[in-house]
Amino acid sequence: MTLYKQLIILIIALFIILFLSVFYTSSNNLREFTNTQLASHAHDAATSLGIAISSELAEKDLASIETHVNAMFDSGYYQKIEILNVEDKVFFIKHRELTEMENIPGWLISIFPLNSPEKEAIVMDGWSPAGTVKVISFPEFGYQNLWNNVKSIFNLFALIILILFLLSSFAIRALLKPLTEIEQQASAISKRIFSTINIKPKTIEFKRVVEVMNKMSSKLKTIFAEQAALTEELKVQAFQDEVTGLSNRTVFMKQLKFFTQSDEYQYQGCLLIMQIHDLIEINKKYGHLKGNQLLIAVGQMLQGLSEQYPQSFVARISGTEFAIIIQSISPDQLNQLGEAIQSMLKDIAIEMDCDSTDIAHSGITLTYPEQTMVGMLSEADIALRLAQQKGMNAYHIYEEHKEGMTVYGAAQWSDIIMDSMAQNLFELHFQPVIDGQSVEQQKEAMIRLHYKERLISAGIFIPMAEYLGITHHLDKWVIRRVIARVQSTDKDSTGKDSSNKHDEIIYSINLSQDSLREPDFPSWLKKQLGLLTEKQQTQIIFETSEYHVKKYYSEYKNLLNYLESCYCQYCIDHFGVGFTHMNYLNDVKVDFIKIHGSYAHDIQDTPEVSSYIRQVVTMAHSLDIKVIAEGIEGESELEILKSLKVDLFQGFHIGRPELVFQV
Repeated sequence: MTLYKQLIILIIALFIILFLSVFYTSSNNLREFTNTQLASHAHDAATSLGIAISSELAEKDLASIETHVNAMFDSGYYQKIEILNVEDKVFFIKHRELTEMENIPGWLISIFPLNSPEKEAIVMDGWSPAGTVKVISFPEFGYQNLWNNVKSIFNLFALIILILFLLSSFAIRALLKPLTEIEQQASAISKRIFSTINIKPKTIEFKRVVEVMNKMSSKLKTIFAEQAALTEELKVQAFQDEVTGLSNRTVFMKQLKFFTQSDEYQYQGCLLIMQIHDLIEINKKYGHLKGNQLLIAVGQMLQGLSEQYPQSFVARISGTEFAIIIQSISPDQLNQLGEAIQSMLKDIAIEMDCDSTDIAHSGITLTYPEQTMVGMLSEADIALRLAQQKGMNAYHIYEEHKEGMTVYGAAQWSDIIMDSMAQNLFELHFQPVIDGQSVEQQKEAMIRLHYKERLISAGIFIPMAEYLGITHHLDKWVIRRVIARVQSTDKDSTGKDSSNKHDEIIYSINLSQDSLREPDFPSWLKKQLGLLTEKQQTQIIFETSEYHVKKYYSEYKNLLNYLESCYCQYCIDHFGVGFTHMNYLNDVKVDFIKIHGSYAHDIQDTPEVSSYIRQVVTMAHSLDIKVIAEGIEGESELEILKSLKVDLFQGFHIGRPELVFQV
């Protein structure tokens, strides 16, 4: 019960006690006064009646006496009138019972009984007594006075209580407004929103509490900002090129190794290596400032170009070399990529007023199954040397391994994906996510494609679907089937509710950039979630890559706001790939962050990665966010991540994606 309600109830209780006290005291005093009045009334009636019937009683004229008594008794003011003769024997009597009273509640008679005394008068016949008259007044009118008194007191107090209740309600609300603000601030802090209370309470105690809460909120905000800054600084020092701001060779090698060696991800992508021509001569002739400007311009060009290709990665791998890993690209797009780079390099040369437009050369190689990291680097290097022999800003595509490869162009992929959806050629596989005690906590939904007797990994067709802008169709396909699974596993074979804990497993679903950008997607998703109970909604996690969250930040926040009334959870996937400031975690509802698999891959060989992950875990836990490590492919990786206090673990070492059902 709220403090406001408690205070209101206390005020009402006090007034009820006051009312009962005043009521009892007033009614008891009125009862004593009424008893005196009844005694006086009975005495006067006995005296007057005795005088009226003196002669009739002496003559024993019963008819006349009865007439006098009835005339008096019928007025209704008497309970009993009794006439005694001179021998004290009853000559005539008339009386009524108290039960004859109407409109008087029985509890009033029980609590405040009136003591109506019997009064008598001697009837004289001349100087001789002729008999006695005894009269008891009827207390109905006394009780009526008591009842009227109770109603008057009650009405008065009811009016007073109503007025005071309204005044107290406003007064207490005003008094407790700081407490409401404190409650809202505490709730905001629990959601990682470090707000401050702007009101200044007049109550000293509340004023002190508000000041302390504001200090605490500011302190927590500062602590988080410092942790985020420290984490970013550590990441920049270890993984960022200081001139261009791109990832350095350390990160590139981990990304490329993960790209080529991980069994979990298979892509139809490419590696491009670019080398700046005569950078040393430029530094000698124009100075290092000009050389750095050229490096920055080329880095920005490659970074902007990579954004056209989903899940791509750009790095500066040496003083004169840059590299791009594009995880999904069709062969017919390679020449477009090379020609775009040629044109942009020429524009950079003209803009920087270089002596020659010959700035750099590029070597490109396609990825293929069982390709090694060393082999890919070697092929890209061969392509680079061949490009340097072609001419200004030339590129070359390594194609010696093309024979025997099955590759598809962008238009082909569009037809394949849409036709496969129409023919139900997709499968839904689930990969387990465990905690430190090896207990399964989640299952990540992973879509696979059966095409021409091959099971094609999502790593091949999802990036291409993103490039084509049709991924939201696949997202909806997965969401419908996961929701159907949650609904079906919540019932046993008889159709009754199931209490099996296995049926309460949490399913994570990936959301693409297409879904974030589609205006109608939030309302569609909310409608789908409406098919589930509140408990079932807690079994759904939506994962979105950090890159897409940052790129479509307003759309992502809009989706979270639209689903605010739902009970599903949210995860930032592929966390830590870019150099984005982590303060954005303050502004969005995030329950999990999933560190990119390249960090876990061979973590035992890179101590700086362990330091970075430890800092990320500390920062996340301070915000009540759980950390998931993905891409774990060895026991040593798992043990190191456990020692770093990572919460959940995922990868081929934990469990491979398994086909649960096919629709």
